[in-house]
Amino acid sequence: MDKKKTDLRVIKTKKAIKDTFYEMISEMDYHEITIKELTARAMINRNTFYLHYDSIESLMEELQAEIADKFIRTQASYRSMEDIKNMIKVFFEQGASTSPVNEKLLCNGSYQFIYNEINEKIMQYRKKTNKDAFGLDEAAENIVYAFYGNVSAILFRQWVKDGKKLTLEQVTDLATKLICNGMSSVIKE
Repeated sequence: MDKKKTDLRVIKTKKAIKDTFYEMISEMDYHEITIKELTARAMINRNTFYLHYDSIESLMEELQAEIADKFIRTQASYRSMEDIKNMIKVFFEQGASTSPVNEKLLCNGSYQFIYNEINEKIMQYRKKTNKDAFGLDEAAENIVYAFYGNVSAILFRQWVKDGKKLTLEQVTDLATKLICNGMSSVIKE
């Protein structure tokens, strides 16, 4: 019985820490987040924080893993253009429908390195599960995955920067054309 009470307290405490952390990410740059302010906002003491996390970085690593795992759970193949088009759609839909925290991680310069680590984890997994999907050697496939992962993020950032003036469907269609067909898909000759 005590174990259940302890487990519930641990769950509530971790939730308070994470919710406060997400709130702080939404409000400030990464280097401004401190354990002192996080614990004050979460109404816990520093020792309680350290029972669950070693540092702000370990808390961020957990957040990164959660975000990456969400994308990884989306089964993906790169063996056909339809599969790739679907993944572009999934990326934009998940990016647009998730919390402001994910958007901040993706679009704010102070969090760029964090998103890059998330993207790297996802692309490494995709390379492993789609080995030889393009029939290229490893170095060439690395370029393809770097292009796909980074260009998707760049287009999403630009859409957010522009105030999301295009609908989700419009930006997804345009991103799909650009990623799958390059500039020749939008040039009118």
